[in-house]
Amino acid sequence: MRRTLIRLAVLASLVIATAPAAAAQNGSDEHPLVGAWIVDPTPQDPDDPPDLFVFAPGGIAITGITQGTGVGAWQSTGERTADLTMVAPALHPEVGFQGFFTGRASIDVAEDGQSFTGTSTIELPVEIQDILGLPAGQLGPREFTGRRISAEAPGEPVAPLPDLSDPMSIEESSE
Repeated sequence: MRRTLIRLAVLASLVIATAPAAAAQNGSDEHPLVGAWIVDPTPQDPDDPPDLFVFAPGGIAITGITQGTGVGAWQSTGERTADLTMVAPALHPEVGFQGFFTGRASIDVAEDGQSFTGTSTIELPVEIQDILGLPAGQLGPREFTGRRISAEAPGEPVAPLPDLSDPMSIEESSE
C-alpha cells in the first residue's frame, strides 16, 4: 500500500510539472473533467472500494485503484464529455503479474461540474482471460460514477492527532 502511495505521489508530481506545457498544446485545461475525483467503479455494489483519479490538463490521467497505480490519457469529446484509456498492472492471485489491463471509458460530467457518470470496458491480458475462462477482447460495459474532490481549509480539531507511528498512543487516545 505504501509503495502504491509513493508511486502515485511521484506520478502526480510529474503531472504537475508537465501540465502547463501539455495544456497549452491541446487547450483542455478548461474542461470540467480536469481535477481530482473519487470514482465508484460499481455503484450497485456498496462493498466494492472506490478508486482515485486525477485528470490533468493536456490529457494526462492517473489512478490509484485497488489493483495498483494506473496511467492513461483522456480526450475531450464535447463541452462536458470525454473518452479515457487507462493502463494498470494485471495481477492474478495465483500467478502474479501477467501484463497490463486496459480500461476504456466514456465520461459525462454533470452541468455543475461536481460529479460524472460513465460507461467503461476492460480488456485483460490473454493469459488472465484464459485462466478465468473469458473470451479475448473488451469485457463490459460497466456503469460508474465519480464525485469531485474539492479543496477545503481545515476545520476545528476535535482532538489532538495521535502519534501514528506508536500503536500504543492510538489505543490511549481512543480510551
